[in-house]
Parts: sequence; C-alpha cells; structure tokens
Amino acid sequence: MKKSYYCEKLEKTLHFLPEEIKFCCSCAEGLGIKIKDFSKVDKKEIIKVKNKYIKQLKNGVIPSQCFGCLELKEQKIQKESLFQKILKKKENKVVSHVIVDHYKQCDCSCIYCSQKILHPDVIQKYELLPIIEQLYDQKLLSKQDLVVEFQGGNISMLSEFDNLIKTFNSNECHEFRLLMNGIKYLPVLETISFNNSSFVSISLDSGTRETFCKIKNVDAFEQTIENIKKLEKRTDLRFSFKYILIKDVNDNKEEIEKFINVVKSFERLNNVIFDIDYRDTFMIPESTKKVPSYYKELFDYAEKLCNDNKIVFTISEYTKKILSDL
Repeated sequence: MKKSYYCEKLEKTLHFLPEEIKFCCSCAEGLGIKIKDFSKVDKKEIIKVKNKYIKQLKNGVIPSQCFGCLELKEQKIQKESLFQKILKKKENKVVSHVIVDHYKQCDCSCIYCSQKILHPDVIQKYELLPIIEQLYDQKLLSKQDLVVEFQGGNISMLSEFDNLIKTFNSNECHEFRLLMNGIKYLPVLETISFNNSSFVSISLDSGTRETFCKIKNVDAFEQTIENIKKLEKRTDLRFSFKYILIKDVNDNKEEIEKFINVVKSFERLNNVIFDIDYRDTFMIPESTKKVPSYYKELFDYAEKLCNDNKIVFTISEYTKKILSDL
C-alpha cells in the first residue's frame, strides 16, 4: 500500500533564521525558503512552497531534509470528494506558530552551544519587526491561536525584542515560549498579557555557582536566581528549568541533586527538562555512540528526585530515542 505522510509544523510554522525561513523547528535541517530580500516577504510565495512540500509528503515522498525527523507522521490516504477539495482550496491558510531565531547574539558562552557551529557569524542580518507587520497585513498570521517562540541567542541581546513582543501581544497573541538565560532582567515582560500556556525556559544546567561558571563562561549564578524570583513576583509566567548533561562537568548525581534543590526554592514551577549535550547528539552523525551508557541511570535518578519532590520531569522525544538506543 502506498504510504502518505503529514507534518503539522510544515503546515503551521514559520521559523525565522539568519538567512532563510524554515517551515519546522529545526535550525540544522528541515524544509524552508531562501529569502533574497527580507524587506519583501510575500504570503503567496510562502504558501506556494509550503504546498509543494505538503503535496510531496502526501504522495509518500520524503524530502532528504526530513529523513529521521520525529515530527513526521504516517497517515492514512483518504479519498476526498469534489466538495471537500473545493472547501480545502478555499480555506484561509494561516500560520499559528512563529519561531524567532534570526539573531544569535548572547551574553554568555555555553560550552555545549550548537549555535557556534551552525551560525558562527553572530551579526544580525535583518530586522524582524517590519516582516511581522507585513505578514499581519497580509493576514498570514493567526489572530486566534498564534504561539510565538523566541530561540536564537538570548532575548536580552535582541534590540527589537520589546517591540516584537508588544506587537504580537497587541495582535491578540498571548501565548509565548521564551527561551532565555535569565542573566538580565527584562522589565517589558511585566507589561505583557500572557495566558496559562506561556512560559519561560531557563537553562541553569547546574546547582552551584562553580559549575554554572564552567558551563556558561560567565559568573552570574546568583544574579540569574534573583531575576527568576523577580519574574515570579511581577508576572504570571510559568517556568521550566533545563539541565543539559555535559561529560565530566555536571553529569553526576551530586550536581543533579543540588540543581533540584535550587529548583525547589522557586515558588512557581512548571517543570524541569533534562537533555544531553548537543555536541554529542545534535551535531554528530551516529551521535548516540558518543553518549555514555550510565546516562540512563542518571536520567532515572533525576526522574526519581523530581517525583519525590512533586516536580514534573520532562525529556524530549529525541532524548527518549537516544536513551532507548543505549
């Protein structure tokens, strides 16, 4: 039987990178469109390219950039009536997921950072705000269920961050995913209306100042903790804290326990996310060979600590796959 595939991100996502727009969450592979002139982003061209790839997947053809992606789902082939085809053609194509990732400036230098390899040139090549305003005018961005995710470098280094988040918010977007390091406090977050699904994700990766400095190459552990507590008091954001295991630095039970103790000191906690050093996974072919087998034990230990302290323990599907292959 002929296979057919579907990717929700391909249909719903715009991922702004330094030199292109992709249609998925990947900053290394994934489908997208090269932009020659970022001052003129056209809705029709975006939809045209998206539809080309959607049709390929529906016909069972997987583009090389999508091989191995966990977002790709197999689906049953369903016959559509003429009425369904006409209705589908008339549907207003809108984007409901925007990833802001066109800047790479950061005020720390984490030793596991994959951005240094993927984007060694940290110069920001274009302003995103005028593009977002164009896309709202072209009615490409949803005003009902848009989710905006800030990745890239660190949002405190993005000069247009305040105006971007205000523009999204004024267009009825209230769901944000803010990836940041917490080193600098951002007053603008006190002025934004968030919903219950909005959250800040902060990679602490440590439970002590000494380990934090080794990983981040900046002495700002106490400052980060203080800023998180200020955000707790002054905003209604939820929080998740990330711990990336790095060989011979923080991949031990003692540091994990200290990290959990720090997390417990916060009043408002959503979850913790445990992951594996991107240099040993994301960047290297056949990368699971680089991951030590004892990491299974460390993940089990971290999960037990979280359960004992009523903290939600989370790992990505990608990490689950790596651990299952060890």
